[in-house]
Amino acid sequence: MRAKFIFEVQNSQEEYRELPVYYRTVFMAFLKKALSDYNSEYFRKLYWWEDKKNKWQKPFVYAVNLPNMNFLDDKVLFRGDIVLNLSTSDYEFFVNIYNGLISKNLYPYKLADHCVVKLKRSYLVKEPDQFDSTMTFKTFSPVLIEKKEGDDKIPVLPYEEGFEEILNDVIDFEIRNIRILRGQNRGLHKRISFKPKNIKKTVVKHKISEFEKNTGKEIMYLTGFSGIFELSGHPEDLKEIYQNGLGFRRAQGFGFIEVAR
Repeated sequence: MRAKFIFEVQNSQEEYRELPVYYRTVFMAFLKKALSDYNSEYFRKLYWWEDKKNKWQKPFVYAVNLPNMNFLDDKVLFRGDIVLNLSTSDYEFFVNIYNGLISKNLYPYKLADHCVVKLKRSYLVKEPDQFDSTMTFKTFSPVLIEKKEGDDKIPVLPYEEGFEEILNDVIDFEIRNIRILRGQNRGLHKRISFKPKNIKKTVVKHKISEFEKNTGKEIMYLTGFSGIFELSGHPEDLKEIYQNGLGFRRAQGFGFIEVAR
């Protein structure tokens, strides 16, 4: 299930609008607000385990498109309407987040100073009629693949030794976690093969409270990749990746992929 939401920035006389460079974090808070306002019980089930944060894999991915964007120090400037792409395999999540985001009670919503938005329109996006064993995808947001070395997480990029093996471990773990939510304790049906076609390394500034608390630093730097690549595997696994995203931090605005036509 996929949907697009188009937001217009209100009361701005400037040609260029601005958001913090960590705009994905801003939208993460926005989605949580929409979800909790619409169905606080479901929101709590998804994000909390009694009085602790629920770190279980979230069954969705999103990507934010800021048209004509330019980075300037700690800001990102853009010109035009904001587009939010949302995708999930979970019907209950989709119903709750969609109804939350189209609720009139949510707007006007202050994303940041000088950036108050109102929903302009929303619509469902048609998914592929069928998924094949080999498909080409393009990224809407950077894909993050990491490996553990001691207490550290090290980014791993295509062309690096061991990438495909680590990629399979990450996908198997995430797909299994998402399927468990549907009562299916199953990871990948078949090993995934990754073939880069036109990809580049991407470094992103991001912000999460846990990193800030542990390091005292506000901004974290994440390294991933963007572009076009081919995946081969079981069609059901490719559909799961398409619907819920690829790699880490999918529910933080990373790993959104689309079928390349």
